[in-house]
Amino acid sequence: MAIAPGNRIGTYEVSALIGSGGMGEVYRAHDPRLGRDVAIKVLPPAFSTDSDRLRRFEQEARAAAALNHPNILTVHEVGTYAPAPGAPAAPYVVSELLQGQTLRETIASGPLPVRKVVDYATQIASGLAAAHEKGVIHRDLKPENLFLTRDGRIKILDFGLAKLRDAEPVGAGGATMMATQNRGTGVGIVLGTAGYMSPEQVRAQPVDHRTDIFSFGTVLYEMISGTRAFRGDTAADTISAILNSDPPELTGLQGAVPPTLERIVHHCLDKAPELRFQAARDIVFSLEALPTTSATSSVIAPAPPQRRRLGVLARAAAAIVVAAAAGAAGWWFATGAHESPSFRQVTFRHGTLGPARFTGDGQNIVYTASWEGLPPEVFVVPANQTGGRSLELKNAALLAVSRTGEIAVALAPRSVPGASFFSPGTLARVSMTGGAPKAEIENVLAADYTPDGSSLAIVRVPEPRSCLVEFPVGTVLFRAPYVSDLRFSPDGKHLALIVHPNPADDRGTVVILRRDGGQVATGPMRDSHRGLAWSPHGDEVWTTAPLMNGIVEALDLSGRRRDLFNVPGRLQIRDVRPDGRMLMDQGTTHRGMIVVSNSGETQRDLTWLNYSFVRDISRDGQMVLFEEQGINYHTFVRNVDGSPAVEIGSGYGVALSNDKAWALSLRFPDSGPELWLEPVGPGQARRLSPTGLVPFSVGQFLADGKRIVFTAREGDHQPRIYLQTLDGGTPKALTEEGFIGALLSPDERWIAANGPAGPVLVPFEGGPPTPIRGIQAGDNMRRWTSDGQIFVAATTPTSMRIDRLNPWTGERTLWRQTSAPAFTGTRISPPFITPGGNAYTYGYTMSSSDLYVVSGVR
Repeated sequence: MAIAPGNRIGTYEVSALIGSGGMGEVYRAHDPRLGRDVAIKVLPPAFSTDSDRLRRFEQEARAAAALNHPNILTVHEVGTYAPAPGAPAAPYVVSELLQGQTLRETIASGPLPVRKVVDYATQIASGLAAAHEKGVIHRDLKPENLFLTRDGRIKILDFGLAKLRDAEPVGAGGATMMATQNRGTGVGIVLGTAGYMSPEQVRAQPVDHRTDIFSFGTVLYEMISGTRAFRGDTAADTISAILNSDPPELTGLQGAVPPTLERIVHHCLDKAPELRFQAARDIVFSLEALPTTSATSSVIAPAPPQRRRLGVLARAAAAIVVAAAAGAAGWWFATGAHESPSFRQVTFRHGTLGPARFTGDGQNIVYTASWEGLPPEVFVVPANQTGGRSLELKNAALLAVSRTGEIAVALAPRSVPGASFFSPGTLARVSMTGGAPKAEIENVLAADYTPDGSSLAIVRVPEPRSCLVEFPVGTVLFRAPYVSDLRFSPDGKHLALIVHPNPADDRGTVVILRRDGGQVATGPMRDSHRGLAWSPHGDEVWTTAPLMNGIVEALDLSGRRRDLFNVPGRLQIRDVRPDGRMLMDQGTTHRGMIVVSNSGETQRDLTWLNYSFVRDISRDGQMVLFEEQGINYHTFVRNVDGSPAVEIGSGYGVALSNDKAWALSLRFPDSGPELWLEPVGPGQARRLSPTGLVPFSVGQFLADGKRIVFTAREGDHQPRIYLQTLDGGTPKALTEEGFIGALLSPDERWIAANGPAGPVLVPFEGGPPTPIRGIQAGDNMRRWTSDGQIFVAATTPTSMRIDRLNPWTGERTLWRQTSAPAFTGTRISPPFITPGGNAYTYGYTMSSSDLYVVSGVR
């Protein structure tokens, strides 16, 4: 029986009945406390007689109430209502009152314009993404549960109520509910609406958020075509279509549908959950990447070659252009008279990519990815498809693929303190057909098979900041602080690699070696150099410099270079097939810095441009030293009050002087790294490190402001710690070889460093080192405290713990613990802390990338 106007449901006064159905009645009511009108859905009294169902209703309703998003109906309150004493109570839900109509009513007259389809679909996917990130799944997405307000906003209705459906009659075409049992949602219980259910729902299998993605695809299809994606004369026919058939092609129904939009629909409607979009946020990204100037546009106009680097903000905007171009499936490049290359996206999930290779026959792609913040894993996908399946090689990174079907991986890759791009692991080999990997060599960073697959060349990391290129294994051909991207030429006569002078950075140059180690050619130094593969004919090495406006360049055996093409964004080449097709990943990266001051009470994001890399904080906690790596590595200082940053020099920042008058920086001329003294205010910059010493980005001023300690190596020797006066002169070695780091104690009697045997205290005036007690795996020594202890930090991608450690006794106490939002691709870097602990600063990185197959490059 309907509730008459004027009656109350809780504190709400009923105004009118809006509608009714199998899930109860909806009333317009007035909230006298806040002076607003609301909608109240009163559920059937049978809900209150089933304690388990009532419990689930309350649980799901509260979960829905926790969703705060403009595209999700806002739930204000839940409760129970008894119309009369002794009468059975009925649960109710109070929500915002909407004005408009359902999407079902909107599309009743036929297909929607593509512009509106994209707008509505983006809003729906945004709402789903917000819910999924809170762990809430709708399970019954359909046009009836999508409401279009008068101002053009989509609202998703009935989140959390899909578990509560009772059995209802099924009409022709399966337009109504499938049966739901009055018990928990376990295996064998069907939930959803025929025609909009995913295959796993139809089979009564366990479901996750990807069931909503399939249902979203059916709604998207219906908005475009005006007809249901899956429809039959009976519910059984509809279910059969969901399980066995694909909907008619959209281009045949409405010619103005952009091909990329149709691909998005099909990617949502894949029968296998693992081959669909893996996150609603990925759908949002793909929809937003569609061109907005024309519903039918699929081509981006050619862009002229650009020789200068884009600014950081311009590059960020350019990355969006790249994504839009990818979505439009028609990229144009400055490639002369050649046909423009085409890009086909392979991966769609949120995360970051690692090495990727074609298999020997070119029919499959093997790649590494860290999806949704999980450890790296190895996947395989047919070269003409998307997504892929796991090879069950978890916490592993691909190294190489042989022509015989064997792959080499690095098991348990780990980070190395002070070497941002180092992730060596244990080399293992395994067949792609299955089996457990066989561990063989520890501390391997890169590898490649000879063309016949008979043996491997490797990059071994015997100690931090040192890489050895070995071929055959055990025979050293080349050594450098950091080597990446090792590849054999197709004829097996040459090896190409990228040499980086500092393992804390990816600045580098391409080097081509003969098989016996003789150097053949060297390319130009790039501020960021990652990605390398041989051309199809083996006469050139194709490489990418992610910060160089997406340039893909070629270097031949005589050292001549040419540009293949360029696009805005951060591109990285992964592999090239004999027919010229390429594997590339394109991504975006944002790097920023947070300052925590006032003993933890104040937090401020001090990111200056879009790639701020924090290097130090002043002793008084009032200034940070950092560099912007996207604009030729310029060094800045910025006050923690948020005032504008001041550029003081070029290169890396290293350390601030105690009086904040000077900073150390590491510059990178073609001759190699140099340590410089940069004035923060008035003064003249000058070089400190003498010729023959290769400094690292580790150093500290002494209290007198006239001397520094820093880490460097001489020639091919191992690094050691040096003392240098600022007025020049020959540096004095304070340690034997094999020591890095230079944290001076407050009384300047001891240096905390990492030695060959682990963390030690080195006497400043000379003498044997003393092991530091209490250090744990993953600890990073950051700075001495004012009272003679050491701040040590341990970080995960999204959390950080800082302890105070007594290096003599090993006693440690928690000082600070913090975490960052667990966004995919987020990574926290170790902090810089004032000696008194009144302030500290740390960096963060947010990155994401996608894999593409590129055709038409010459």
